[in-house]
Amino acid sequence: MTGDGQVSFWNRRSGSYSEAIDTDASWGETVERVISLLEEAGFSAPGSRVLDIGCGPGPISLPLARAGAEVTSLDISSGMLQRLREKAIAEGLSIRTLECSWWTADIDSLGFRDNFDLVIASMTPAVKDLGTFKKMMACSKRFCYYSGFLKMCHGHSYPDVCRAVLNEEHSHRQFGMPHMYMLYPFMYLYTLNYRPLIRLDHSFWKEEEDWQAAAENAIESIGQDHDLDDGKKELIREYFRHKSQDSRYCSESEVFTGMMVWTVHR
Repeated sequence: MTGDGQVSFWNRRSGSYSEAIDTDASWGETVERVISLLEEAGFSAPGSRVLDIGCGPGPISLPLARAGAEVTSLDISSGMLQRLREKAIAEGLSIRTLECSWWTADIDSLGFRDNFDLVIASMTPAVKDLGTFKKMMACSKRFCYYSGFLKMCHGHSYPDVCRAVLNEEHSHRQFGMPHMYMLYPFMYLYTLNYRPLIRLDHSFWKEEEDWQAAAENAIESIGQDHDLDDGKKELIREYFRHKSQDSRYCSESEVFTGMMVWTVHR
């Protein structure tokens, strides 16, 4: 997905994503495990400078700010950042927000190099390759935290849509198949003689949103691998309308993730 595609996708999902984090208890439990792992590695929040890359609506930024950290939250989506700011203001928290693509960010111009006690990249497409991973590490003078998918069994209906509406398989996304997003960063660190502290997590992600928004998200995702004319797009919208109750579409995904913390060598 292009940078512009990322912006539109996450702006459109910012409302439902923020709502899911606020209402689904499993999100809070996951964040508690993240904080616990950071503390086990030796990180202490009070007075620490933290950079949260791809912060979303703030599931990690907000707890760290509550604990006394000076948090800079970066995201490509203005919608996500707006929801983060609203929550921070409501709680009287001071969080610096920056609307920026990590793919093109100049960390020297931003003053980020070697400037943070902890740099976070949690389940974000912002850190997508070796270049963006090394850029993340270059901003830390002590700790880095990274998490990514090991396997996801999607509860939403994209594969069903492809079979029922398009008579095709939506194979490129590898629904229910292993992901390499966690493995490659770990292997890279290991070759550099890092031995990160690692935890594996198994959870269920629930999401509820307006069926029309769910349909547009599906069209954008499926459209990356399939040619969708107006007729097919309308069939997808009809599929989600039929699957909704009281105009709301609900999904639950089984998710296996890995998280790791390491101290940067200088």
